[in-house]
Amino acid sequence: MSTNDKVTPQQKIERYRNRQAAARYEAMIQRTGSNCVLVNLPDGAMATVEVTQQSLIEALKYFEGVAYGEYPRNEAEELLLKLYASNLSKHGDKLTESGNEFMNDLIKQTVMMAKEQNIDGAQTAH
Repeated sequence: MSTNDKVTPQQKIERYRNRQAAARYEAMIQRTGSNCVLVNLPDGAMATVEVTQQSLIEALKYFEGVAYGEYPRNEAEELLLKLYASNLSKHGDKLTESGNEFMNDLIKQTVMMAKEQNIDGAQTAH
């Protein structure tokens, strides 16, 4: 790669985002044989959610949008890069313990937002 082909922070974030989504999705399929997860919500309800790699990417993009809204662009990029790097193993193919916790929380928050907005797809049982 020449100096003219320098990777931008946004390109690095995209790579990390895609790797993180793929690692979570693959781990979920290997562990359960399914792409559905059960989420315990704060109100005591439980939601069964079908998760795709693309839905994980979209949830991460939403999270990034929040970061960009809270911090100046360069600071948000730095924080996202640090977070995403710490969420992935050395080889970038598996989530760390903190990465699993982050992705679980992200899925839970996404389900809670969908439930609040009465978006179809999240089935809840009390």
